[in-house]
Amino acid sequence: MFRPRSLLSAAVLLAIVVSAVAPANAQRGQRGNRGPAQAAQATGGVKPLGRVADFPDWVTSVAWSPDGRYVAAGSYKLVRLFDGETRKPVADIKVASGYVKGLAFSPAGNLLVGGAYQKGIAWNVDDQRPEFELRGHRGYVTGVAFSPDGRGIATSSDDMTVRTWNAADGAPGIVIADFEHPVQAVAFSPDGSTLATAAGDPDRVTKPGDVRLWDAATGDERATLPAPHKRAATDVAFSRDGRFLATTSEDETVSVYEVGTLKALGFFAKHQRPTNAALFAPDGEKVISAAGGRAKGGDTVMIWNRADGDPLATIPAHEQPVLAIALSPDARTLASGGKDKSLAFWDVSAALGIPAAEPREAATETKETTATDPAATAVAQATVQKQPAAQEQKVIRVGIIGLDTSHVPAFTNVLNDENAKPDVAGFKVVAAFPEGSPDIKSSVDRRPLFTKAMQDRGVEIVDSIPELLEKVDVILLETNDGRPHLEQVLPVLKAKKRVFIDKPIAGSLADCVAIFEASKKYGVPLFSSSSLRFASDTQAVANGSIGKVKSAEATGPSPIEKTHPDLFWYGIHGVETLYTVMGTGCREVVRSTTEDGKIKVVGTWDDGRTGTFIEAGRYGGTAVGTEGESKLGGEGGYRPLVVKFCHYFRTGEVPVPPEETIEMFAFMEAADESKRRDGAPVKLAEVMDKAREEAKKRLAELDP
Repeated sequence: MFRPRSLLSAAVLLAIVVSAVAPANAQRGQRGNRGPAQAAQATGGVKPLGRVADFPDWVTSVAWSPDGRYVAAGSYKLVRLFDGETRKPVADIKVASGYVKGLAFSPAGNLLVGGAYQKGIAWNVDDQRPEFELRGHRGYVTGVAFSPDGRGIATSSDDMTVRTWNAADGAPGIVIADFEHPVQAVAFSPDGSTLATAAGDPDRVTKPGDVRLWDAATGDERATLPAPHKRAATDVAFSRDGRFLATTSEDETVSVYEVGTLKALGFFAKHQRPTNAALFAPDGEKVISAAGGRAKGGDTVMIWNRADGDPLATIPAHEQPVLAIALSPDARTLASGGKDKSLAFWDVSAALGIPAAEPREAATETKETTATDPAATAVAQATVQKQPAAQEQKVIRVGIIGLDTSHVPAFTNVLNDENAKPDVAGFKVVAAFPEGSPDIKSSVDRRPLFTKAMQDRGVEIVDSIPELLEKVDVILLETNDGRPHLEQVLPVLKAKKRVFIDKPIAGSLADCVAIFEASKKYGVPLFSSSSLRFASDTQAVANGSIGKVKSAEATGPSPIEKTHPDLFWYGIHGVETLYTVMGTGCREVVRSTTEDGKIKVVGTWDDGRTGTFIEAGRYGGTAVGTEGESKLGGEGGYRPLVVKFCHYFRTGEVPVPPEETIEMFAFMEAADESKRRDGAPVKLAEVMDKAREEAKKRLAELDP
């Protein structure tokens, strides 16, 4: 039953993140008292894909890399890495310090961080070599989380503290020590601004969970919810659009909250066992939760509707409590780990309404064990079971709005390639609405040419956006003019279709703000980006190749289009490069010109760092970090961007936070204002205040 929590409806929402793990002093090697987990049949169309049961002890943590390449599972003194596609083991990483109770991949997928006794360890994913250690905790590290931008790490510990670290080198950041109980876990909010913590002692059954929110930059407490659960909280998960929050607990419930309204919506109580882990499906409409403990049976994973608690599937996942779950980036495969020393894989695509994967011939080694039959164990350990043939993958139909940019045929060539690589496979551009701009010559001239080019590729040309939306699953908004983007994207958001908006996201800062406000309103995450963001050298710097960036200078062409603020039209490419390595936090900008009359904009960040954009004939630049210097730019092209928006279309995960895009536009708008004031400094807060008011008016006119 899904029961409302009316008494908590006015409470401040808090995120609780707990790594559902076994106590360190518990007896290892304990066996279950009932038959193999797969003896009971999963419901809701869930199919078992294989099980690995030769772990040395409990499987206490599971993580899936953002690109789907790897699955990591933590146990006692061990992290085992699996191929994400074949689910075959790739490597064993030895850990000297107890259970690995938390695991997290960096957003870029290049680092894996595990939390063990008194420290965290960061490994290079490709060669499994340790990069650095996170030292400072005096107990078990119970939870690990990366900030969405990949620049920070947060860890929780049963020493009653939470700490943050620089993801480039492991340098310590803030320490939060205002806890009365062991901190079971920590998580970043989807926008990266907030840390959520869950504290509680599972052995003190009369004590409620302690759940709080903290400013991620300063460690200042933002809010407290004293008793979201009657007993210790065990995990927390945000929906990918940040609208909803689910928490699990020793009190055997999963609670759901609406973040925007700060309402507790209700709780799911059908596990009837302590709930240990939860996560949302990509659409935010379904929740997956895991349970087990305190009594025999009930060691299950359940899938249910967020809105009403209606169960969609039950998975008898393990012989003993299920401690950890992770969902693949394409949301087709669930990995679960438990006290029965096994890691199991499940096809949950039918239960989640996700198209099934393409057929695979890869095998997964299955090593099932029983407590009473050594001969059967020996036979099982020698058995290799083939994966059942999956249904043919459903093609995700892509629609395009605007046919006046060379990006259109370039993106279509990648997406419609019959031999496309897996990271972009499964998509096809099927229809387009050619609307462009009547007052921009390049748009008028290009539209007929690109319309014909699309027709030659077999793409249907339609007469309106509503007609387009009926024929497609996702949208590329490609109109080269940013001014109509707000009006064009509103019907897309109302139709609940994911959309990538090509640069510039808007023709004004106010419209940029309004677009993201509409995204929140309709619960459809979106992003915008220049392809320059994903150039190889720029990405290397952003991921810590030179430590923390102290200053950067980005260059690029910046021709002026009279219908747009100066940098919005083309200078945005260089500004995006700058923000990729500097991140948010710019306080003010000053605009001037170089000796040869080119645009020069210098931004000062809150921490004293400086970032500069200079108009030049070619893209590039340099960055100076705590560990050296590097050029910006490098290999890139359109394909890396296509890979990013394909991943977003599949999962709903945006590679560029809204806050960063908005601040970029504030940077460019402040640069224009500085020009109008003859080079005087202009604070970004000033232009943002004005833009927010204008955004409200725009939305009131267009979307009352």
